[in-house]
Amino acid sequence: MSELAWYRATSAEVARRAPTRVDVVGNPVLITVIDDQAHAVADACLHRGLSLEGGRCVDGIITCPEHWWRYDLRTGEHLGTPGEYLPTYPARIDEDGFVEVQLATVTPALSLRETLLAHARAGRTGQGAPAEGPA
Repeated sequence: MSELAWYRATSAEVARRAPTRVDVVGNPVLITVIDDQAHAVADACLHRGLSLEGGRCVDGIITCPEHWWRYDLRTGEHLGTPGEYLPTYPARIDEDGFVEVQLATVTPALSLRETLLAHARAGRTGQGAPAEGPA
């Protein structure tokens, strides 16, 4: 099961100076602020999955520092290949001047042991179907 949640990623002032890579709940995200609007894209070039941080960024267009692929950080669009996009995430600047990014939080699945214990407990308390088999 997953829910959407907002995560504080970095200072808006830092993201205004240069696109900044931040690890947000295990996801590498590139954060930038363009015209006082926060933007967030997956930080993995579509060519080889390398980080875009440190690439030259002019007017919201970043060039991959490794192989020169170019992306619009407002939309995630790969310039030069219509229909190819970096994943984007909702982003906003909070009242304290930090960029927040909205990502899904995933509730980890129960292990087999935890599942069996939960089923056994439910059978003992009458909260579920009792375990089948010889008594």
